[in-house]
Amino acid sequence: MLYVMGTVAPYKLTDLLSSAGATIGIIIAGTIFLQFLSNKYIELSGRYRQLTGEYRGVRSEQNRHAPLRTQIRLYRRRLNLLNWASWAAALALLNFLLAVIAGGTSLLYPPVVAIRTVGTSGLLIGLVFIGVAVSIDLVESILSRKELEEEIADLDEEARGLAG
Repeated sequence: MLYVMGTVAPYKLTDLLSSAGATIGIIIAGTIFLQFLSNKYIELSGRYRQLTGEYRGVRSEQNRHAPLRTQIRLYRRRLNLLNWASWAAALALLNFLLAVIAGGTSLLYPPVVAIRTVGTSGLLIGLVFIGVAVSIDLVESILSRKELEEEIADLDEEARGLAG
């Protein structure tokens, strides 16, 4: 079919919907991942508040004070990482939306290469941002193992042996 400047190419709605299907699946998966990060952040921030409250209530000369300081520092780092991961996941989703919009628009205006370029770039950039978000979440998960060690740091040897 001939494309004439200013007119829309004929298309079937089913073609438009099927072209967006895979990217919409990625958007749904990304949204679920973003929700997972949000839930994790909420849970960690609650625990962070508990730790800071406990720290305020413990005298500085008690054995619990030093491990609490370490845990508070660790939780703050984990929360910062989750915040960055959430930003990366949100940016990925925006790029995926851009890819879907560009994909649909390229069906309407097939000869316009710039639209396809924008869509392809949005998809690739979105995938990179998802990769970044997952990588940051992995780092945060590695830090969570350190948290378990600090939780038992003020216990006696016998209790630490039972915990580990």
